[in-house]
Order: sequence, then C-alpha cells, then structure tokens
Amino acid sequence: MKIILLLILCFLQSAFGKEINWELLKTLELDKKTKILTPKPELKKILGQEISIKGFMMPLDYDSKAVSEFLFMPYIPSCMHVPPPPPNQLVLVKMKKGTTIIPSIYPVEVFGKISIDTNQELESSYKMEGIKIKELKENK
Repeated sequence: MKIILLLILCFLQSAFGKEINWELLKTLELDKKTKILTPKPELKKILGQEISIKGFMMPLDYDSKAVSEFLFMPYIPSCMHVPPPPPNQLVLVKMKKGTTIIPSIYPVEVFGKISIDTNQELESSYKMEGIKIKELKENK
C-alpha cells in the first residue's frame, strides 16, 4: 500500500512540475554592460520545464470576468502608489490557448512552463505558459 501511495505521489509531482519559490527567481541578474539576463545554474535547471509556484495574480484586463493573461508576483498587488516588485519577481502568465480563468484575490498556485522573457514585456523578467491554476484560500 505504501509503495502504491509513493508511486502516485511521484506521478503527481512529475505531472504538475517541480514546485519552486520566489527566492530562486531572484537569482536572475541583469548584466549592466551587455543588458543580458543571466540565470544562475540552479535557475537554468528549471527554465523550459513545467513548474509550480505560489503567489498572487494581477489581471491585465480588469473588465473581464475571465482572463487568459495576468502578472504573477510574490505578494498581494497594491495600488498604483506602491512600487511593483522588481522584474525578477514578476512573471507574465499567458494561459494555454483557449484557457481562461476567473481572477482571484486569494493566493494561487500556477502550473506551467517558465522561461526568461527576453522581450521583457510589462517589465517582467519571466514568462510562463500557464496550464492550470489552483486557488489556495481556506474554506471556513
């Protein structure tokens, strides 16, 4: 029984990717002379891989009840008077084609493939093709 449970857990880990934290994303540095983003070896290992990360979403279309694109960050989005996180703490998430999600004010876990955003759309250093999102609010 324990072996079956262990196999199921291993499958779920590989099916939804490795969970990473924001500290790992902070290791991306911008070379001031060449203007090239340089990832550390630990970060290189996850680029292009399916991962999961927990944080908060900021929809890019506030008029829509379901969105397919949003900024993802480590803390709750603030009003426009508070500076946003640095670029290496922002992920531009575009959900897989045809997938939309309902925006949430609660923390969420995003699953998808992460890469460096060489175009630096919206001042984010990362972009992700989102596969799935799970809201992390507690039911009381």
